[in-house]
Amino acid sequence: MAETANSRTTRRAVLVTFAVDGAETLGLGVAAWVTGSVAVRAQTAASAADLAVQVFLLIGVYRSVRPPDDTHPLGYGREGFFWSLFAALGIFVGGGVLGIDQAVRSALHPTAVQSYPIAYLMLVTTVTLDAFALEVALRPVRKQAAGRGVALRYYLLRNTDPASTTNVVGGGCAVIGGVAAVGGLGLTQATGSAVPDIVAGALIGLLLLFGSVLLLRTNQELISGRGVPPAMTSEMSGVITAQPGVVDVPDLFAVVIGPSSLIVDGDVTFADDLDLQAVEKTITRCTAALTQRWPAIEYVYLTPVSKPRPRRVVRAVDGKEPRPDIQPGSKSSTDA
Repeated sequence: MAETANSRTTRRAVLVTFAVDGAETLGLGVAAWVTGSVAVRAQTAASAADLAVQVFLLIGVYRSVRPPDDTHPLGYGREGFFWSLFAALGIFVGGGVLGIDQAVRSALHPTAVQSYPIAYLMLVTTVTLDAFALEVALRPVRKQAAGRGVALRYYLLRNTDPASTTNVVGGGCAVIGGVAAVGGLGLTQATGSAVPDIVAGALIGLLLLFGSVLLLRTNQELISGRGVPPAMTSEMSGVITAQPGVVDVPDLFAVVIGPSSLIVDGDVTFADDLDLQAVEKTITRCTAALTQRWPAIEYVYLTPVSKPRPRRVVRAVDGKEPRPDIQPGSKSSTDA
């Protein structure tokens, strides 16, 4: 797939987050060493993990926009999913697991927190920088969600650009984690007990684990060839059926082949009085209408048929294990 406006926007957001994380990791590392705060150490681990995450995302963004060739006729879009999967694993291990490990070690061997002013200064600075990076990452996502008429939360869960989703989820975790670290540090200073600071560190680790599991699930679906929601498939069929000369669309599906990139395949029944040239022109009109409505569509393959053709699908029966079945008018399962 060629570089698009969305991929350029994603790349800018990743670069901004990378620069912010680099500065934060250095500053938080110094603050953690000086203060001995568990929450600050957890934030340092999260920031260092996010720095590695941005490297993976950058690799994915650059490699996924390579043009198609003989070995990859549909392009390299799914490489973005592969590298985003590594990014999610980085958040899981580098942020979540290490953050909880720090909290457990400190609970077993507590140490006094020192130099509160340095810790506060560093944490407030990082929360401010993280909020800025999150706003940069959210700006295009909000615009895309509004353009599709869906809620931001739903769009993040169904977005086919995992780099932008990872930036938003990671940025949100960083901001919430920073606020939790400030709160834990303040309670520790007020009470003289190390427990609030340790609890804040554990909460940061748990937050990152939750975010990483969400991202891992999303990338697993994309790598495995996720389809689009049934409502979208139905709308695509309606766009095709509305074209003059089209009688019916007995089967249609769309599959994600890269960040913000789809392939559409389907069977179309045309009017009997259309000759070959008229059918070709109608298919061209259908393709133009689909790509105008959904710019993410990269390829459209419509096959003229006189009657529905069966294809093999897998359906669940009464909540039990899915079983192979023959579904008339279908060629593959595309449940999103």
